[in-house]
Amino acid sequence: MLRTLGKRERTILYLTACVVIAAVAFNFLISPLIARNNQLNQRINLSREKIKKYLSVLKQKSRIQSQYTTLGLSKAGQGQDTDVGVLSELETLAKGDNIRILEIRPQASQNLNLYKETVIVVRTEASIDNYLKFIYDLENSLLLLKIRQFQLTARPPNPLLEGNLLISQLSLN
Repeated sequence: MLRTLGKRERTILYLTACVVIAAVAFNFLISPLIARNNQLNQRINLSREKIKKYLSVLKQKSRIQSQYTTLGLSKAGQGQDTDVGVLSELETLAKGDNIRILEIRPQASQNLNLYKETVIVVRTEASIDNYLKFIYDLENSLLLLKIRQFQLTARPPNPLLEGNLLISQLSLN
């Protein structure tokens, strides 16, 4: 049959056969390899981003551990040392958030079964933005400080708000 075809027709037939073979080879051999390569590249990029996040968390871990050890050292004593540590933490947080402390009154500690609860009444003065920062910092403190009551009062000529806070701290007996 190929003998009956002319030179031009044979060339077209061979070119068509080559194109069909190349298309089949591309669809069944090369295309899956390219897809697999793209999938592996996506996994590599995802893993790189996870590693970056883990490294940033690891950097924070050492900072948090160092803060925890300094707080742990200040809590090494019994009773009064713990109360002093809580008061100094409150003052540090208030100073950092531009809160003016008008009065701090530690209440009697309650010894419960496994832990001790220290309650502190704090009267402060600041703007609402500063109170928001202060509340956030208190709730995220390593000393397990929690706000039990919070009351804001506005004084008309003064743009600052007066706040009364009841803060509690739990510690092991």
